[in-house]
Amino acid sequence: MNNNKKIFIGVGSNLRGHMSSPNKNIDLVLYYLNYSGLRVIRKSSIYKSKPMPSGLGPSYYNRVIQIESTYSAFKILSILQNIENIFGRKRTKYRNIPRIMDLDIIDCRKELINHRLLSLPHPKINERDFVLKPLCEIEPNWVHPRNNKNIKSLLVKINRYSINKAIKVNK
Repeated sequence: MNNNKKIFIGVGSNLRGHMSSPNKNIDLVLYYLNYSGLRVIRKSSIYKSKPMPSGLGPSYYNRVIQIESTYSAFKILSILQNIENIFGRKRTKYRNIPRIMDLDIIDCRKELINHRLLSLPHPKINERDFVLKPLCEIEPNWVHPRNNKNIKSLLVKINRYSINKAIKVNK
């Protein structure tokens, strides 16, 4: 598949929901993605990290998956929000709070979008070890579409300054 056609989704969970525990939730969500027409192509290992930015609260379990779809980025966002709702995610005005399920589009076909509903690539990717490590695992040649930095240089920078390192918990 052409590198400019790839779609990457960040998956995270740090609360037990009505379905399962956080680390099981991010396995279970693969079924819902496929069922919704977002074909899972590859998945990273699961990584565990402290919540951003405070480090307070239950640890997050994260992974990055590559999907295949002909849907627009906005349609994919809508599907991801519906899946979050199935898992019982409650949306509030507060940011960075614990979540049963958190699904984010990291990169969608190298599109550059700045919209009130969606920004692509994900605007915080450069700060998130828990996204960069699993993304590098499944796409080591990924290049940030906005700043043209390769993922390995982004990881070197974040590992130098981050106090919240993501640790692989499975293979």
